[in-house]
Parts: sequence; C-alpha cells; structure tokens
Amino acid sequence: MECQWKPDEQGLQQILQLLKESQSPDTSTQRSVQQKLEQLNQYPDFNNYLIFVLTKLKTEDEPTRSLSGLILKNNVKSHYQNFPNGVSDFIKNECLQNIGDSSPLIRATFLLFYLTCQMMDVADSLSKTVV
Repeated sequence: MECQWKPDEQGLQQILQLLKESQSPDTSTQRSVQQKLEQLNQYPDFNNYLIFVLTKLKTEDEPTRSLSGLILKNNVKSHYQNFPNGVSDFIKNECLQNIGDSSPLIRATFLLFYLTCQMMDVADSLSKTVV
C-alpha cells in the first residue's frame, strides 16, 4: 500500500520533543509526557508520526527512534481495533521496508512491533470467527 502521508513539521517537532522528554528520569516529567501521549492518541494520524520517526528519521538518536516504535507497539495493543482503515497495513508495510536498519536496537523494535501487529490480526480474526 503506497501512502503519501507527510508529517506537519510543527507537529513532528512537538512529538520529537515529547519523545525526548519521556526519557527524563524525573517522574513528574514522565507523568506529564504520559498524559500528553494519551491525548495524542485521540488524533488519527498520531501513529503515522510514530512510524515516521521510527523509519524515516535515521539521523535521530536510537533511543528516540526505538521509543517511538515501543509507543506504537503499545498503541497497537490498546487501540488496534480503533485504527482508521489502512493505518495498520501502512505501518506494517513501513516496518517490513525498513527491517534491515543498521541499528540492532531498531531492528529489534521493528520485530517486536511487527509481531505485536500479527498477534492483534490473529486475535481480531479469531474474534470474528467465534462471534
């Protein structure tokens, strides 16, 4: 599935800042970041920003890129059934296209994320069959 989605630069910078803040050891900062992440989950293209950071921003530091993938994985586990049409296919395709990343940490993040998507697909299929 070819997608022409492009991030809004201001939105991208805000998300990058949030990802960096989330790495702070300060619990107050972490709580604030968690609240902001929960708010961002209300926006349909938030997951597109996360996959963009993970797959396209190769000049960003590895922890920030990996964290975007882990947040995306958690979003899949929590909100997969609410993803707009095509989003899950888009993000899985982006992962597969970038599975050969030079960073072992990023490759592991891709694998973890992709397997989570596959498990959610199986669970979704089973729930439709049982009902």
